Amino acid sequence: MTLRRFVTVRGYPRKMISDSGSQLVAAGKELQQVVHKWDWEPIKSFGKCKGMDWVTTKSADAPWENGVSESLVKSVKKSLEVAIGTSVMTFSELQTVLFEVSNLLNERPIGTKNSDPMEGSYLCPNDLLLGRSSIRVPNGNFNENSNYKLRWKFIQQVVQNFWKKWTRDFFPTLILRQKWHTKQRNVKVGDLVIVQDSNIVRGRWKMAQIVEANAGRDGFVRDVILRYKNVSQGVSYNGCEDQTIRRSVHRLVVILPVEEQLQD
Repeated sequence: MTLRRFVTVRGYPRKMISDSGSQLVAAGKELQQVVHKWDWEPIKSFGKCKGMDWVTTKSADAPWENGVSESLVKSVKKSLEVAIGTSVMTFSELQTVLFEVSNLLNERPIGTKNSDPMEGSYLCPNDLLLGRSSIRVPNGNFNENSNYKLRWKFIQQVVQNFWKKWTRDFFPTLILRQKWHTKQRNVKVGDLVIVQDSNIVRGRWKMAQIVEANAGRDGFVRDVILRYKNVSQGVSYNGCEDQTIRRSVHRLVVILPVEEQLQD
C-alpha cells in the first residue's frame, strides 16, 4: 500500500534503494514470518512490468555507500527535532509539516540551468520530479489576534524554524564537485554562487555572480562583490537593473565556477 500511494503521486520509480539499517533488518526478519506464504510471482511480475529495480545498501556498517542521502536525512531529522521541540501535533498537522519540508528540500539548488547568472534560475530536484520548479506556496501574513488561525500559524512557524535551521547547517554542503572543489581554490571573478541570506524568503535561494574578489595578504579571498537581480516571484528578469552587494566568502557556495563556463 505504501508503494501504491507513492506511485500515484510520483509515478513508478526506475530504482528503489532500501537502507540496511539495523531497525529495518530486524523488522524484515519479523515480516519474513508473515510473508513467506505469499505468492511472490505476481509481486515480481508487477515490479518487472513497471521496469522497477529494488536494491539494498550492502551493510549498515557502511553508511557512506549512500552517503549523500544519509547526510541529507540526518540534517532533516536534526532540523525537525529543533523546529518541533516538545510541541504536540495531530497526525494531519505533522503530515502538513512533512509535506512542506519535502517541498523545501526539493527546491534546493543542485546545478544551473543557464550559465547567464542574470537568468536567476537554478536546477532543483522539483525540475526533475515535476518537469518544472514548484509554484511557490505563499507564507501568508497572519493576524496575531485571529484565534481560529493559531494552529495554522503554529504549523507555518514550525516549517519556518525548520527552514532557518536546515539552511544554516546544510548550506555549505549543497553543491560539491570534486574536480574543482579543493581547499586551495579561491573563489574567482565570474563564478556563479548561491548566497546564504538570513532575510531570504522561505524556499528561495539567491543566485549571483562574483564581479570583484578581494584577497588578503596571504592570497586568500576574504570577501567579494556580487552582482544579482532582485525581483519578485513570477516577474521577468528582463529590464531589471543589476544590484551589487558585498558578502563574505563563508556565505557563498559556488554553483558554477568560471572555468566551466568558459568550457561551455
